[in-house]
Amino acid sequence: MNKLTITLSIAALTLLSTVASAGRYDHDAIYAPVTDVQPIYKTYRVPQNHRVCENGRRDDRRDQASHKGNAGGAILGGIIGGLIGNQFGRGHGRQATTAAGVIAGASIGSKARPTGYYANAPRCYTKRDYYEEQRIEGYDVAYDYDGRIYHTRMQNHPGDRVKIRVDVQVVEY
Repeated sequence: MNKLTITLSIAALTLLSTVASAGRYDHDAIYAPVTDVQPIYKTYRVPQNHRVCENGRRDDRRDQASHKGNAGGAILGGIIGGLIGNQFGRGHGRQATTAAGVIAGASIGSKARPTGYYANAPRCYTKRDYYEEQRIEGYDVAYDYDGRIYHTRMQNHPGDRVKIRVDVQVVEY
């Protein structure tokens, strides 16, 4: 006998023994018809990040503060305006230009925007929202065996039949 024939014979015997042993463990399994399948859903909260850009706005509190006036800016503007006005005039004229500088500086300073505010520059940030998503967790399956309905839970949809194993045991009284 040549080596090819021996190799093929060994392969055939191995294959036959594998098929025979596989059938040995499956002889007590049968198929039962499925009567009902209900999916089991679970709700998940899924985070989703998205970028939000606003043109020249910080938040509502700062916008409201800018409409009411800027007290710190008015004080600082009054001081600076007074110093500048004091540089002009003599005698009572110097007092008048100082007072005019305080009034003008306070008026200009009260309308000044807070530091870091750029009217036309977009302010961007990342906002996280959540949405709900339903996912199938499994299936409640009802099947018929010997005229009785049985229930089980399965990970995958079973189709129109399920494979069941019937086990007979002796019960002593």
